[in-house]
Amino acid sequence: MKSDISGFPEFLPNEQIAFNNVMNTIKEHFELYGFVPMDTPAVERIETLLAKGNDSEIYGLYRLADENSKKSLGLRFDLTVPFARYVSSHHGHMIFPHKRYQIAPVWRGERPQYGRYRQFYQCDVDIIGEDELSISHDAEILKLITETLRDLNIPEFTTKVNNRKILTGFLSHVIVGEHAEEKVIECMRLIDKIDKLSVDEFWKGMEEFGISSEDITKLKSFLEVEKRGSNEEILKMLKPLNFSPEFNKGVSELKTVLDLLKKFGIEDRYVKIFTSLARGLSYYTGTVFETSFDDIKDIGSIGGGGRYDDLTSLVSGSDKKFVGVGASIGISRMVPKLIDKGLLNCSKSTTAQLLVTVQNRNFIGSYMKLSGKFRRLGIKTETYLQDKSLGAQIGYASRKGIKYVLIANDVELLDNKAIIRNLETKEQTVIRTEYMGKEVVDLLR
Repeated sequence: MKSDISGFPEFLPNEQIAFNNVMNTIKEHFELYGFVPMDTPAVERIETLLAKGNDSEIYGLYRLADENSKKSLGLRFDLTVPFARYVSSHHGHMIFPHKRYQIAPVWRGERPQYGRYRQFYQCDVDIIGEDELSISHDAEILKLITETLRDLNIPEFTTKVNNRKILTGFLSHVIVGEHAEEKVIECMRLIDKIDKLSVDEFWKGMEEFGISSEDITKLKSFLEVEKRGSNEEILKMLKPLNFSPEFNKGVSELKTVLDLLKKFGIEDRYVKIFTSLARGLSYYTGTVFETSFDDIKDIGSIGGGGRYDDLTSLVSGSDKKFVGVGASIGISRMVPKLIDKGLLNCSKSTTAQLLVTVQNRNFIGSYMKLSGKFRRLGIKTETYLQDKSLGAQIGYASRKGIKYVLIANDVELLDNKAIIRNLETKEQTVIRTEYMGKEVVDLLR
């Protein structure tokens, strides 16, 4: 992957093909579940973006030719805010529950580093209901993300899952007194950074919230609950704690989601309860989850999401309430790492399956018509139009990763014959070119 401007990456052809293959697989899975594509403008009004972002990371737009131009528009920094604005504007034309996906670039004005860019793709999927949404959809989203990642043939991964009500319910039990509600929110933000801080830094920060030493001990045990065994064992431990009605509801919702996942055929090895999982975005209100590779630790999460009670409150004061659950797959973070580790096939520098070689340029029209026949059969075909020897043409196909070449001289063309050569096995097959059909498609698979 190359980058002439820091934070704005670009791929070489073989890398871009691998990237697109991953993206197409994700898209296919989203559509298999009935999600419809959505696209929104790359720009939004600054006031819309500021509803959830901060002005230090938003790219404002202005005309270079106009020194007095005000930055009233900015590049989107995620796909959630545009979706919220879209629903607020168009809900009268939508059928709920509405299932949508969007795969598109976003831009952030932050310091670039490995795995974090200023321009990157997000693959978002959301289910949104008007006033209510069954918790079954939380499990459906988790099933979709698990199956999508599993079918990408990537390394083993685990999805951490929690419910925000569990965490806020527990923290409200141990953080009391003046400004307790604000302290709980700040504490959640600190917990969201637990993997980025040293142990001493984290617990020193916790002590600043006025939590007693006795409750700090309880908190340490609570935040390491994943060490207590299976999901079933953890739920049995959480259920009798009874810290608050909010806490109890969170435990009940989490149990419902995990029970549904089992019924949906998702094994426990893919999903694990982590009570320390907070997800930094404050609009999450219930189920939250985050996916990471088991053995690749320097990349962070490769996906995540959760449930939110009121999507459009982010961007409008509408009385309409839209409840949803969604997820995002971090394709721009994941794919370069997999390429670096040799875990994605990057051997092809072309999308073509077949190269039609040209031995006699006086018959170039015939070669082009022949290429057209293959394309109409759905075979991605390139015609070699440079004036080079047959050996050079075959070498070109080999370097680009084209598996098959068609070879025919003028006599063979007039006799409606051609040779298909497999460059991997060196096998050759003579075909008739006037009536090509299924047998040719099967040959070129």
